[in-house]
Amino acid sequence: MIWSELTSVIADNRSFLISSHTSIDGDCAGSELAMLWHLKSLGKNVTVYNHDALPPKFAFLKNAGELTDIRPQGPFDALMVLDCSNTQRLGWEGAENIARTIINIDHHRDNINFGNVNIVRSTASATGQIIYDYLSHVKADIPAEVADALYTAILTDTGGFRFSNTNGSVLAVCSDLCERGADCSGIYEKVYASFSPNGLMLQSRIWSTLAFHNNGTICTMEMPYSLIDELGATGGDSEGMSDFTIMATGVEIGMLIKYGPEQTHFSLRSNGRVDVGKIAKKIEGGGGHGSAAGCTMSLPFAQAKPLMLEILSRELG
Repeated sequence: MIWSELTSVIADNRSFLISSHTSIDGDCAGSELAMLWHLKSLGKNVTVYNHDALPPKFAFLKNAGELTDIRPQGPFDALMVLDCSNTQRLGWEGAENIARTIINIDHHRDNINFGNVNIVRSTASATGQIIYDYLSHVKADIPAEVADALYTAILTDTGGFRFSNTNGSVLAVCSDLCERGADCSGIYEKVYASFSPNGLMLQSRIWSTLAFHNNGTICTMEMPYSLIDELGATGGDSEGMSDFTIMATGVEIGMLIKYGPEQTHFSLRSNGRVDVGKIAKKIEGGGGHGSAAGCTMSLPFAQAKPLMLEILSRELG
């Protein structure tokens, strides 16, 4: 790990823009907040911008209000891209020109090393775990609110410690974060057990679309984007629903299908035999891990769904 290069680049630059992939999740938010704190503690000027707004479920994290979806003017000395395998996944154009230096910190195996500095470790459970390692390397005194952010990053990217990327080193990190003041039970409650009535109505409508295909080996759920406004919910209320698509016995691949008039997004999940990350990567802008990945087809739902089912059925043999 080239910590010395990262430390040098941070020292040599004054203004930083932090960004992450579209559809902000817990790893994005927690990692960004941890680096925001660290850079500010060094006297840096820091702006955090994401294409999408922060899901309300993560608003409890301290300084969450600094994660904005309002595009800054720039330029900046350095752009720090977190938890994002390529600049296309940022969802906004001009990343290559908004700063003279790009720092790329990520754990996705399909990361294309697009930065001037690349800290990519696919064995890490979350980008938040890599940032924890860096803060430990520089002997940063991680306060409780940053421990909360990093614990949230790891908790969500391990599926509440259910995914196969949960191991002894991950649990050791979380143990230390707990000792530093992370509110472990409180974070779980806020992330996985706190929804608005409208959010629960959205989830009930998604559940009503549950269906099985290919002799029960594929499970799907569906959500038109228009349903969010219809019910007065938020996009974040559907986060995590894709995980339920692989809970039925016999299912090997699951997917939550979100769609608008001209685009269809697939959140893919696998129980292990099929690598959904490799499937997603074959579609432009797609990618992810073996057990969790995503991709978007520039096709309406009626065409995209049967096409993806055909691809998955072929993979299953």
